[in-house]
Amino acid sequence: MDIPKQPSVSYAYLPVDVTSRNPWRVSKFRRLPWLGFGALLGALLGVAAVIAILIESNGQPIAKWVLQPTVYLAIASAITNILMHFALSEGTNVAWWRRATQEDVKIADLHRHWNYGNSLWAAITSGRHLNMVAVACILVAIGPINGPLLQRASRVGFGTLRQTIDMEIKIAQRLPDGYTGYISGRGGMPALLTSEFNQIVNTANTQAAINVSTTGCTGECATSVRGAGFAINCSTSTMPFSLIPVDSPGVFDTSQEAVMNGTRSFGSYFLWGHMNPGALSMGVQFKNSPACSGHLQLRNCSLQAAVVEYPVIVNGNKSTIELVPGSTMFDDTVINMTTVALNTMTGPSTLGGLYKALSDTYGSTANLRFVGAYNYELVTTGATANRYAILDPNTSRPEANCSLSFSDPSNDLIQAVRDMMFRTAIAAANSSDSQPVTAQETATLTVYQSHFLYLSLAALCTGLGWLATIPIFLGWWHVGRTVSMSPIETAKAFGAPTLRNLDSNADADMLLKEVGDRPIRYGAVAASSSGLDRLEMNDPQFIRTPRPGQTLVG
Repeated sequence: MDIPKQPSVSYAYLPVDVTSRNPWRVSKFRRLPWLGFGALLGALLGVAAVIAILIESNGQPIAKWVLQPTVYLAIASAITNILMHFALSEGTNVAWWRRATQEDVKIADLHRHWNYGNSLWAAITSGRHLNMVAVACILVAIGPINGPLLQRASRVGFGTLRQTIDMEIKIAQRLPDGYTGYISGRGGMPALLTSEFNQIVNTANTQAAINVSTTGCTGECATSVRGAGFAINCSTSTMPFSLIPVDSPGVFDTSQEAVMNGTRSFGSYFLWGHMNPGALSMGVQFKNSPACSGHLQLRNCSLQAAVVEYPVIVNGNKSTIELVPGSTMFDDTVINMTTVALNTMTGPSTLGGLYKALSDTYGSTANLRFVGAYNYELVTTGATANRYAILDPNTSRPEANCSLSFSDPSNDLIQAVRDMMFRTAIAAANSSDSQPVTAQETATLTVYQSHFLYLSLAALCTGLGWLATIPIFLGWWHVGRTVSMSPIETAKAFGAPTLRNLDSNADADMLLKEVGDRPIRYGAVAASSSGLDRLEMNDPQFIRTPRPGQTLVG
């Protein structure tokens, strides 16, 4: 059955009376593709945000971040990639219209500009027709590789964190009266340690860790703290000695010094008196060379009770505190002297127990004298002399030879006094002795670690697309209006009858204001001369659906 032919039409709509026309104006500023360049700027800021996130999170504890850096990186990279695709789309529009205004342009050239900007496959297979639009499309398409690269750019590991923190340490600046020992008898000397101080002495002798309560330190914190201690003043001198006996012809004089008394080749002692209970004295003498005559070395130190500032290290993980290794009493800053209550002849003593513990532990002597056939006799008391003895390697009988010598024990003894006093100040503290301090904390924590190689690769992926997109915008100032790839705008440019008489330099928005409400349909329309149908967009009243297998004309 034949379908009756429609009357042929040359155009379907009446012309539009356009009273206002859009002039062709070329200008670098007026025609600047703001959206396209804005997208490129946004993509650049996205890369900057990624760099900032990785720099900021590098070495930071994971607890400081509500969301993992990889979440922020994923968001930033996604936004960057979206903006890059938008910039490519805008650049393709400009490149197409710019190409259309040039000489010696073929329809195929325009198709390729549009096709390469919208189809990755077309861009990849462009072959000898490869142009900047195709290059930009390919490089922008590979940009999303930055996503997995950035996920590898931030990982969790262990790191060292250094920061300034406020913390509190409990330490007594003044020992409680009668804290360390008891005086007994007419001599006014301490005979017994208090139970509290006895425990301190035991931990000092074994060098056990000093425990502290909660301080606010979570790692290793270096600071200084004021506590009970000593102000120290030392002096050094020498004293002549001789262990060489003098022989008289036929007579051996046993009353001479080298024979009768000999020489105290080593001595370490502490002194304290109940009439001056805040003062402590320490003295050492030692024979420091293998020579049998010469000069003994003497060092005497006076220690006065004081408030001093100790350099300390707090271990927050172990809840311990210690004096800074390598520091000495001479490094402690004396804040002020303290007065210790005068002791009675018997009863509790504030520093008497400290004196007794030091004297019992470190008091020692070593005496050498000539005894004739047995050569030399060595008599020692206490353990300290043996700790610092230097035996002559050239003799098999060092105990019977005047070549025995000793090293200087004074620094170790001073350090022992300091350590025991510091331990006592910590142990004697109560709740009112809490001391706020500022510390430098060094902590090993689980932190985010940034790997900038992956960042570089991700930035390269985005950067190549960014650099390739800029050239396709060039020449925008030669196009006299704001352009798009709207089918209405391109149809008008190709002279579509449906849009006849509209402003030829109108952009898509202007065209839609004029004819946007017109009904339109794509289908078969009767040709004017051949009597056959052709396919086109036209008024629906002239359009019918093509028959399957129908031959159509142009």
